[in-house]
Order: sequence, then C-alpha cells, then structure tokens
Amino acid sequence: MLVDEWRRGGRSFRYRGHEVFYRDDGDGPLLLCLHGFPSASWDWHKLWPALTSRFRVVAPDMLGFGLSAKPRNYDYSLRDQASLHAALLRSLGLDSGHVLAHDYGVSVAQELLARSADSEHSPLDSRRPDAFRPQSVCFLNGGLFPELHRARMVQKLLHSPLGPLLGRLMNERSFSRSFAAVFGPQT
Repeated sequence: MLVDEWRRGGRSFRYRGHEVFYRDDGDGPLLLCLHGFPSASWDWHKLWPALTSRFRVVAPDMLGFGLSAKPRNYDYSLRDQASLHAALLRSLGLDSGHVLAHDYGVSVAQELLARSADSEHSPLDSRRPDAFRPQSVCFLNGGLFPELHRARMVQKLLHSPLGPLLGRLMNERSFSRSFAAVFGPQT
C-alpha cells in the first residue's frame, strides 16, 4: 500500500477546530492503534490487513503528526492527545476497546488508562470527552517509566520557552541531522 492509497482510505475529524486524519477499517472488537514519535498512523500500514481481519481498527494521526493539522500556537500535551483520541472514539460511538500503543502512543495510552481508573472511583459523566475505557493494552516500546526517560538536548530545548523560536529556526536539514542520531548507522 502506498501513502496516497492510505490517505484516500482515511477520514477526517475536527478536534478543537483542527482537522485530524484517521483510518477506520475492519469488523469486530475495537482496536485503537496509537502511533509513535514523530510518525503517524502510516506506521501500521504493513500490519493493517492482519489487524483489520480480526478487529475494527481506528488509527488516527495525532495532532501535529502525519496528515493531521499542525497548528503553530497550540499547547501540545499528552493529556490533550488522549482527549483527542477519546473525542474521536466518542464521535464514532465507541466507549471501550483494546489499545495497541507504540512509542509516544504508550504515554497517551497511559493517560487513557489513568482516566479510566479515575472514572471507576467516580460516576463517569457521559458528556466528558475522556470517557473511553481500555479493555486491554499492548505496549510496544515507549516511555512506560517516564521518570527514567532521558530526553535529547533538542527535545529539552523544544520543550523550553525557547521551543517556539527553535521550531521556527529548524529546517529540514537540521531536523534530519538531529533525528538521524536516533537511528542506527545503516538506517
């Protein structure tokens, strides 16, 4: 499958005024696929036929990633990404299902789990956008223990007050050079 074919098979959803791309295919129990950093739902394309043969698979591009909007002056956070996923699922009439999370998506899944655990101790208001309840979660690689994460210098700078300026100064070459350090020499 080519990227253009992936795009054509997708849909869009509005979240806080921004377009969010997602794929929704297959039949069966829900499987929410959460992509990693800095990629997109396209990460799942090679597994898509196998996954959709057993599940209804929903795989969005998080805000700021892939084919979704990338607003400049936006307060990106894991909590907001979790709210995005919950709102998308709610718009599809889905309130529970299985989660397959990779990398950055692991942290988003942890937030969804925390919300679900909190809701077990208090009545879940059906109007809340975070009413999704994971039935099971499969964590691929990711930040299971955030306190052990060692951010790269560029990540620290992007997260600091200098982040917006640095983001405007980065070009494709400087981004590629910084990002290439994450991969092995033959990549």
